[in-house]
Amino acid sequence: MRIVASYLFLPDRNRVLESEQELPDTPPSNDTEAFMPNALQVMMEEMLPAKDVSRFSAVLAQDEFRTELDRLFSDWKWGIPEELKFKPFKAHDDRCTFEISGRTGTEWHSVIGKVHTIDRTDVFNALHAVEQSGFGPASEFGIARPLAYLPHLHVLFEEKIHGKWAMDTFMNGDPGEQIETARRSGLWLARFHSLAPRTGETDGPDDLLPAIRYYAAQVRKYGDQFATKSDLLLNRVEAAKPPAESLDFCAGHGSYIPEHVFLSGPRTIVIDIDEHDRVDPGRDLAWFTVSLQRLGLKKLGSLRARDEPVDAFLKAYESSRGADSLKHYRFFKAAECLHRAHRDLYKRKTPIPQWANVMLDEGLSTLP
Repeated sequence: MRIVASYLFLPDRNRVLESEQELPDTPPSNDTEAFMPNALQVMMEEMLPAKDVSRFSAVLAQDEFRTELDRLFSDWKWGIPEELKFKPFKAHDDRCTFEISGRTGTEWHSVIGKVHTIDRTDVFNALHAVEQSGFGPASEFGIARPLAYLPHLHVLFEEKIHGKWAMDTFMNGDPGEQIETARRSGLWLARFHSLAPRTGETDGPDDLLPAIRYYAAQVRKYGDQFATKSDLLLNRVEAAKPPAESLDFCAGHGSYIPEHVFLSGPRTIVIDIDEHDRVDPGRDLAWFTVSLQRLGLKKLGSLRARDEPVDAFLKAYESSRGADSLKHYRFFKAAECLHRAHRDLYKRKTPIPQWANVMLDEGLSTLP
């Protein structure tokens, strides 16, 4: 059997990188200091740290994995693969996602394989439960279908989604495409919060605040300007903490961001529910909107560049679940701004203090 390890991005992700060549010399905003011409390249490189990719790729090289893959390809009625290709998409400390492609005869078949460091049978079971709650292959709103799980190797197989990547649309699409993608992303999340079973650990404000205090303490070490803003934002977040009785715990995606949304014809399909939990809806709403704003920051140097899609996302969600479901959104958004400021200073190969400063300002304006 011929094995090929390919360290390339999906075509849409290549398009995101190529779009850098079309950037203006200066951003169409007053945030000139936050504009970085190479921001997209930095972002994509950080998705695949070489040491993590190598560590997880070793699992796919094991004879035991190849034996199991032959069995699964046969179970899926594709036949035993004569040639294999592995393409890493994104690596985390605790998992790495690959496209696994096998050729049988003249046809290639592909699935997504996620290699975890620990047993994640819970993720496989949670995906099945979500699929059965109204997110199956015939539904307008779906998820990547769980196909198989190898508990001894900690490898989860999921359906490979074919469609328009929301992140590509928000980076390169025209305004109408961006608004429609945001609207459908909001409707998907509203349906998920309403119908999906509540599984995983509860993640409420009391669970969040210790981490936020740590982020603030680290950010304040970066200099007087950061210390003043970080302390002020932390005080506002703590003062805005919702009372326990007002929380509306529902199914949480865990990392609902544009990167995890695909549009396939009339269907909206979401991936990466590995960090599923139980949360107030404001948390998932905040993650998506802050991530969407930061795509404008990364491409054009301004958080305001994606304000219209952000508004379309929130309005679509509110139209489905009502305004009351957004009551804690500002608390979670301000907290997420502090989190992202910390990441910009401490979690990148090269710190980007100008982005951290923008995030602190956004957090402060969210809770004036």
